Amino acid sequence: MVRLVLGLFLALMVNDSTGSVEGNIEVFNFKVLLDDREVGRHTFVVEDSGNQVAVTSEASMDFTVLLVKKVEYRHQASEIWQNGCLLEFKSSTQRNNKSVHMSGKMVDDTFVINHEQGETSLGTCIKSFPYWRPKWLEGEFLLNVETGKYAPVSLQSKTDSLTQSTYKTISLPKTEIRLEYDKAGDWQQLESDLKIVGTLRYQRIPDTFEEQL
Repeated sequence: MVRLVLGLFLALMVNDSTGSVEGNIEVFNFKVLLDDREVGRHTFVVEDSGNQVAVTSEASMDFTVLLVKKVEYRHQASEIWQNGCLLEFKSSTQRNNKSVHMSGKMVDDTFVINHEQGETSLGTCIKSFPYWRPKWLEGEFLLNVETGKYAPVSLQSKTDSLTQSTYKTISLPKTEIRLEYDKAGDWQQLESDLKIVGTLRYQRIPDTFEEQL
């Protein structure tokens, strides 16, 4: 009984103290599976302030390739968006003992990426892979903020007439990414076939606050 009252009190405090926190901050927690084996977690926090959207993500995965090579993967990224376009980003990725750091931002109406090889200039409205905001996935190219690759893509979408769930497929030159959204438009799942490694699948789980209640 005490836990129930405390849970209700905390929920009311969140709603009353900020008025719009739940509407402005979304947390997407995913467990990550590789060929149906759980290998880690990936969390996205999306904060919409009205003029801009700030996104932070953190991934941690441990798996084995071909039953021999062990891989420890850690990734962090932060992005700032405005009107569906990327303003800037920073990312840090570590695979075993190799680390890669990358960043990019708008400079004089051109998006400039800074990486180990120098700088790369792109167009004026650059998009990464905003799975958390499906309407922003529309575009001819999408930027991978981990690798700096700006790849041509095509997008297909269909809606299940019974469940009202929406399924989107992003086709890239060498693979495709399959996404699922519930009837409210909230991102629920990601799936992609990785060469040699296997099928990677993200399944959404409740965020930490919900789990505690």
